[in-house]
Amino acid sequence: MPVNLLRYNRHWEQGFRYPYPKHRALFRQLVSEVETPQIIELSGLRRTGKTTLLFQLINYLLEQRHNPFALWYFTFDEEKLPLEELIYIFSQQTGVDFKKDKIFIFLDEIQKLPNFQNQLKVWYDLYPNLKFFISGSTSLFIKKKTQESLAGRVKSLFLTPLNFTEYLTFREKEPILERPQAFEREIEQEFEMFLSTQFIESMAFPDPYSRREYFVSIIKKIIFEDIPSLFMVGNPEILWQIVRIVAQQPGMIMDYRSLASELEMSAKTLSRYLYFLEEAFLVKKLYNFSRNRITSERKLKRYYLASPSFSRALTDFVDTGRLVENAVVSVKGYQFFWRDPHHHEVDFVAVEPDESIVPIEVKYRRKIQEKDVKNLLRFARKFGCSRAIVLRKGVTQNSL
Repeated sequence: MPVNLLRYNRHWEQGFRYPYPKHRALFRQLVSEVETPQIIELSGLRRTGKTTLLFQLINYLLEQRHNPFALWYFTFDEEKLPLEELIYIFSQQTGVDFKKDKIFIFLDEIQKLPNFQNQLKVWYDLYPNLKFFISGSTSLFIKKKTQESLAGRVKSLFLTPLNFTEYLTFREKEPILERPQAFEREIEQEFEMFLSTQFIESMAFPDPYSRREYFVSIIKKIIFEDIPSLFMVGNPEILWQIVRIVAQQPGMIMDYRSLASELEMSAKTLSRYLYFLEEAFLVKKLYNFSRNRITSERKLKRYYLASPSFSRALTDFVDTGRLVENAVVSVKGYQFFWRDPHHHEVDFVAVEPDESIVPIEVKYRRKIQEKDVKNLLRFARKFGCSRAIVLRKGVTQNSL
């Protein structure tokens, strides 16, 4: 039976636009990549809005008066057509010549297409008039395959869960940030809700129980379907146990031997399972900071779930300060924390593009005392930092 591509491309209908008026911050970067030659890979957790971003980009291209029939969208969720066959069918149904016309091709759930990386490589190399945007529900398979065969041809963009400003935008409350002192109480209330509602769809649920069920369903989909389809996982139930343990202790220092013993498995197997969870973007691993990256990788490691909303969905966790830490990790690209042999700790260490180092401490309280910043200042002196940051509760900024 012929593939009905209009089913996937409603923008071919006269005057049609996809009904997604509010944009994520990443949308602007996607737009900036429209004229670049590289394949754009959009990766991130399930349900963070990757497909919506692609549809919004199609809307943008329509506004720029691109030919609707030269905007091709397809998802491999149901059908697994080889890329060559798919492009020929698109060309036949649209009357657009793929050999010479400028065409934007959006391929969703691409990790479900066998050998997609080599197929893409051929079309990218032979037809520079084709601009590809690829996406998937998880990027573990995409990441591995694109690194192998598409090196230098792909630019990767990562879509995080909502940051707080985006959350307020989708709640239609962003204006309160323009006068933070006037709306301080409302901002704090919204931030508390944000910790439990970091995905756009979760805002529609009227009660905590419904939100919890929503987030649990996402986690289980990744654990029991996505990861086993891509890796050799003997017992996905152990992945579920690991996630629940991390949910109870956001930012936990991982004692591999102790946890492996508790789960009745080897430390090597535990390490492999944590790798699967990390590649699926379900957990975030931070390294103990050292100027020597090899030394960092051998030292202590700290784990968080991908969102504080996951932690709240899986446990009755009530330490808001730890959840705020989790929220910071979920939207920032921090890779390091710091802990010395005397147990002096700093929550996060940012390495700036100019290689300057900035220590960051989360103290979710209004009043910051001298003892709260001792470790921060100790780190700054040790590593010669010109600045340090304390994230505290409140809307005003102060200098240390």
